[in-house]
Amino acid sequence: MTAARTKALAPLLSLALLCAPPAAAQDEMSEAEAFVASNILHILLHEIGHAVIDQFALPVIGQEEDAADSFATLEVLTIYDDDVDILLDAAEAMLIMHDIAEAGGTPLDYFGVHDLDIQRGLRIVCHAVGIDPDRYDEAARWTEMDADQQQACAIEAETAIESWDALLEPYLREEGASAPPAPVTLEDSALPEMQTFLAESGMMADIASYVGETFRWPQVPALTAADCDEANAWYDPDRVEITLCYEFIDELFALAEQR
Repeated sequence: MTAARTKALAPLLSLALLCAPPAAAQDEMSEAEAFVASNILHILLHEIGHAVIDQFALPVIGQEEDAADSFATLEVLTIYDDDVDILLDAAEAMLIMHDIAEAGGTPLDYFGVHDLDIQRGLRIVCHAVGIDPDRYDEAARWTEMDADQQQACAIEAETAIESWDALLEPYLREEGASAPPAPVTLEDSALPEMQTFLAESGMMADIASYVGETFRWPQVPALTAADCDEANAWYDPDRVEITLCYEFIDELFALAEQR
């Protein structure tokens, strides 16, 4: 990492490290469970990105979903900077979903609010390689990213970091300031194995601490896991609540079997 990128990353890093990552818990997981955990972390941070944009009325140029993806990836790179597998797993899930859709003949949704899964997965890799090309050199190889593209990713990632730092600075708590965690609810589920996995992983509690201690919210968003009759996750600005569906966790385990 160059000195310029290290300097750009520092403000996010100092605040993000207020909460302890669940890396130790992931060390005790199976390969499939660790893959699912990685994706849950990225998904929750993506939805927190939406909450940040809504609660602080941040300007967004382009698609908000792209901004939320960027937020999630950069926060993983700072909170969990010692665990390269988290972003690799999140990118791989996107690429697997693309392959499944392509094999099944599913039409590509060019007008969707999200970019195509393959674009989202490769952008995760792009930011990771752009910030830390040495640690993510394997990802650069399996995505066939040449030297010119790696340089372009370095510029793109640095721009994203500087932009998020400038937008978030007025709303960050002082380093070391304590605050209660975001409220967490794990509803009873028709998929008890998914509820148990989420509870035992400790991820929701870790993310709740991060949410409460990192930002000075007008209203702290709640975190809820629930049955939704769909594999999804979302931020509800009216309820100020992030919902993670147990069906989504179940789908992630199915994706893990496709690796």
